[in-house]
Amino acid sequence: MSTVEAADAGQPSEDSQEQRVSPLELFFDLVFVFALTQVTAFLAAYLTWGGVLRGTALLAALWWAWASYSWLTNAVPAHEAILARLIVLSTMVAMLVASLAVPGAFGEYGVIFGVSYFVVRLLMVVLYVPATGGTPEARRAILRLAPGFLGGTALLVVAGFLDGFAQGALWALALAIDYGGPLIFGVAGFRIHAGPSWSATAS
Repeated sequence: MSTVEAADAGQPSEDSQEQRVSPLELFFDLVFVFALTQVTAFLAAYLTWGGVLRGTALLAALWWAWASYSWLTNAVPAHEAILARLIVLSTMVAMLVASLAVPGAFGEYGVIFGVSYFVVRLLMVVLYVPATGGTPEARRAILRLAPGFLGGTALLVVAGFLDGFAQGALWALALAIDYGGPLIFGVAGFRIHAGPSWSATAS
């Protein structure tokens, strides 16, 4: 039966069938949700204007990581590819460590947060090209933005060894580099598909 015949018969076509969220996707999102809720604990512990600024910086970093992975997982069925599953699971571990370090990200756990967050971003770059089929366009796209993604987050590792104004300045510079890369170099080569994440394929 063709797609048109199926529609006429009242049966859902392959394209219109609901695609369920995988357990891996749910757990992946929950780790990021936990990371974001940790910012609340941070703000509760530092009820000052400086604490608000640091909390905003944490929120900006964590949200940007989540947004980047949402973009990526729109193009890869990570629940089907073994390599992708392993990388995503490794990302979940790294993000969980970063989440636990959030309350002390500007203090005793600054280096731990910086290193684990860097691993999260590095794994995103590693996963992107095979996730999109390794096409020349995809490789050029991620390689164009990778220096900003990784260079900015590497500064957070350095910031973990500092405190005061120097630490705050490095955080501001790191976020500016990380966010600024797509604005400066563009996002040509990336493909977004409307529909459930984890199920679309790159065009």
